[in-house]
Amino acid sequence: MDHIKQQFEKDFRGWLENKYRVSDEQDQIKKLNDIEKAADGFVDRYILESELIAGDLSLSVQHILDEFIKSKIS
Repeated sequence: MDHIKQQFEKDFRGWLENKYRVSDEQDQIKKLNDIEKAADGFVDRYILESELIAGDLSLSVQHILDEFIKSKIS
């Protein structure tokens, strides 16, 4: 299970970076807000395709999102 969770975290970070890179939104706050909203869809799809449940990922998702947003506004 830990291996699947680690893979999720890697995939989620990559997905966030890709969404940020391809976004043409000029307003930094709106761009990050849009990505954060879209992240729910990524997580939901990942859960459906894996053995994970939402409870397995909730802390990881929030931590990764917080790190990502902080890295972009600093």
